[in-house]
Amino acid sequence: MKNQFVAALAIGAMLSACAPVKGPEESGVSVAFKNDGAKEFVAGFQPVKVTIEQGTDKEIAGQCKLDSSKYSASFAAPATVNVPAYSQGAVNATLSCDVEGEMHQVAFKPVNLSKRARNNSSLAVGLLLCPICGIGMAAGGAGEKTGDIFGFFEMKLKL
Repeated sequence: MKNQFVAALAIGAMLSACAPVKGPEESGVSVAFKNDGAKEFVAGFQPVKVTIEQGTDKEIAGQCKLDSSKYSASFAAPATVNVPAYSQGAVNATLSCDVEGEMHQVAFKPVNLSKRARNNSSLAVGLLLCPICGIGMAAGGAGEKTGDIFGFFEMKLKL
């Protein structure tokens, strides 16, 4: 049991060290920064899937704009947008889409990408090696840490 716990801790540490930012995606839409200060603390670019859904998961097309105080992008949805992920100063973003002549919008708050990566790696270790150890590791990694990265995973505009 002791060896399993040590192995679980070692694997968890290795997995949690993985960067939470996955991009930019080569075919993704790039954002335009609004000023040089908006580029400060960018840790990388996260490819974010942007979709418009009508009814029960029916994906539809629309002309969209993703806007924040630091960056913006215009594109046809569905799309993948390379959104900046920040180590400090992440800001909310608003997605506005024109669907058949009618404007719809939704605001998104950035999430802690690092925390999610830590929790997912702890869960994986727990399922593979030691369920009790994995739960403890997930609980231990639940808080924010200095240097965490904030951004978005996906953006859905539901009509």
